[in-house]
Amino acid sequence: MNDQTQRQQALDISQSFIVQAPAGSGKTELLTQRYLKLLANCTEPENVIAMTFTNKAVDEMTHRVLSALKLTKQSRPEEPHKQVTYDLARAVIQHSDKQGWDLLQNPKRLKISTIDGLYSLITNRYPLPKQLVPRQIMAQQWERDWAYQYAARETLKMIDDADYGKDIRHLLLHLDNNVNKFEGLVMQMLSKRDQWLGRLYQDNVLDLQILQDSAKRIILEHLQALHSLAEPCFGEEFFALMLSSNNLDYNKVVSLPNADYLDLEKWQLMSDFCLTKKGTWRKTLEKKLPTNIFNEALREGLQQLNVLPDIDFSQAQADTLKTIAQVLKLCVAQLNIYFEDQQMHDFIEVALNANQALDDQVGVSDIALFLDYKVQHLLIDEFQDTSASQFNTLEKMMSEWQTGDGKTLFLVGDPMQSIYRFRESQVGLFLQVRDKGIAQLQPISLVLETNFRSSQSIVKGNNEIFQGIFPKNDEVHQGAISYSSSTANSEVTEEQAITFHPFAHDQYLLEAQGGEWCG
Repeated sequence: MNDQTQRQQALDISQSFIVQAPAGSGKTELLTQRYLKLLANCTEPENVIAMTFTNKAVDEMTHRVLSALKLTKQSRPEEPHKQVTYDLARAVIQHSDKQGWDLLQNPKRLKISTIDGLYSLITNRYPLPKQLVPRQIMAQQWERDWAYQYAARETLKMIDDADYGKDIRHLLLHLDNNVNKFEGLVMQMLSKRDQWLGRLYQDNVLDLQILQDSAKRIILEHLQALHSLAEPCFGEEFFALMLSSNNLDYNKVVSLPNADYLDLEKWQLMSDFCLTKKGTWRKTLEKKLPTNIFNEALREGLQQLNVLPDIDFSQAQADTLKTIAQVLKLCVAQLNIYFEDQQMHDFIEVALNANQALDDQVGVSDIALFLDYKVQHLLIDEFQDTSASQFNTLEKMMSEWQTGDGKTLFLVGDPMQSIYRFRESQVGLFLQVRDKGIAQLQPISLVLETNFRSSQSIVKGNNEIFQGIFPKNDEVHQGAISYSSSTANSEVTEEQAITFHPFAHDQYLLEAQGGEWCG
């Protein structure tokens, strides 16, 4: 079987892994096998928690686990991959009988749930003050948009307030008194408040140093990647050409700059020398320099230099940032008033409340200790759809975990299939964990390539099409994911295996018909 080495390695329950598994690669079966092996070696079934994003996915995995356990009453299958699942399930049944779990009669002991289910566990144990009944979730986008807009408008009504009116007026003036722009920007920021609300303030006041440190980190990571792309391309011939230019600023660059934010200006001069205002290569250079310079990855890296954040703020910029921070705090307060009045909240608020419960003013909270004691192994499906707030929760749950202490993390997903933008998912977090780890853990990265679902023609066609659509390189901060090719397990070939059904914007009937044809 293809990917056999990676699949066997993924069943090493002494190690943590992050697995990139494309469509049709059998990731659910691998996740099930890992879960079964953990069950066969844990003290209690509750020590192992498997999480995914939808109730349907929870039902599917629960069904797979229970079906595997039930099939142990039958003879061992002939297919090698089914034999693996069968043997693991038999070990679970034997362990269950020894421990007296009786899992087939007590399936609720199998802890397979959505991430929202974990939040419910936390918030039910530590509800909000004076909260008698759980609040409803705003599942529809229009409900959340209305709440954010309401908060923005209520904040605007405070424009004559003695304490806060000055900041609101200052911000409106900065936006040329464009009320619609104010509302739009506030709505956008409130929909992402889990990314900034707990990070930008020190003692309830905006900390500019946090912004500067974040900007330096973003710039440094980009320059390190760009330096690797530029080093084999830019030689003495290129820098001699820059020195011969009539633009004296270009004379500042005599060799390849270092990958340091202090050299950002030199990199930007190189970008200006190489690219037009539209971001394309200058035709005059193409006639004078080797062709290896003019590659797409390098062009994108140079072009993105112009959108990197500022590091040093002028006094006017600092004052404006502080005003924005103050107004955003008012908007969040108005949003919380709306939530309280309607007895509803959005997904972000649920996550923020859970994170607050995991915090403690003195040390580690009771709920964190409870989860740390109870949960020994964590498995997460569709990890590419994790949001910043969900990521924070996971970090806090595993804050005391150490490599080699017997606790493991198993993450499975495909960043090319991220679909939960409406729930503020951050696909860049998948890349961040793969490259830098999470909490104190550095999961081993595995990549599955084999597609067991589609014909060879479809897999080949998808590789050709999407390699040209996806970015050439991964970019954590922008959530840019490069395409990872698949290999077909099937040898079946078909003529016209892929057919396009184009439709224009708002042509909903054609779009629906296209979906039927593709299905």
